Amino acid sequence: MNPDLEDFLEGAFSSIKPTSDAIGRVVVEPDYDSGVVADDEQQLRSEFIELLNGQNVDGNALKSHDGFEVKIPDRCKLLSKYIRRITFHADSVEGDWVEVAPPGYWI
Repeated sequence: MNPDLEDFLEGAFSSIKPTSDAIGRVVVEPDYDSGVVADDEQQLRSEFIELLNGQNVDGNALKSHDGFEVKIPDRCKLLSKYIRRITFHADSVEGDWVEVAPPGYWI
């Protein structure tokens, strides 16, 4: 676990508002092999918003327990650096729309 990475990602994504009524929450799994570079925050947020806006979501997968896993495109260098997995879920939880969850976290 790297609390600095989790805090960095939570800070970068906390202000992101839902981009779809169908997506109740977005879970990001950090890649703990990367170190934090504070100057990356704005570009990371931009890449993430671009990714969110470009998704065609499979409604059935979205409603499943595992959710809909999003492939991070090669062009999203910072997302690939900091995030191991992004999953959309239909159900929402209290708190931020984008949730930073460590690997193996059962929701």
